[in-house]
Amino acid sequence: MTDAELKAWWPDLGTVVEELRKSDQPAVADLLVNAVRAGATSGEILDNIGSVLREYRLLRSKLSAPAASAWDAVMADVYRAYPGLRIAHWFARLTRRST
Repeated sequence: MTDAELKAWWPDLGTVVEELRKSDQPAVADLLVNAVRAGATSGEILDNIGSVLREYRLLRSKLSAPAASAWDAVMADVYRAYPGLRIAHWFARLTRRST
């Protein structure tokens, strides 16, 4: 899947990938594209994408406003598919700060 195909298939994710490539983070962009390729089902794809975005969440603050908004939209899709993750991620951040 090319970046153009990704942008046509999932515009928000395509925007994030495009911006990461422009902001000198091509390895993270490749991880996102590979996460889509590696998934056999929509659930696997969403889980893979969510894992990458959570692992590199600090990069979100370095993106332009439209790309950050697209990042949020992709995460909203992930949380819609896996509603319990929002609480788990909040709790993980809370416990990580206290240690």
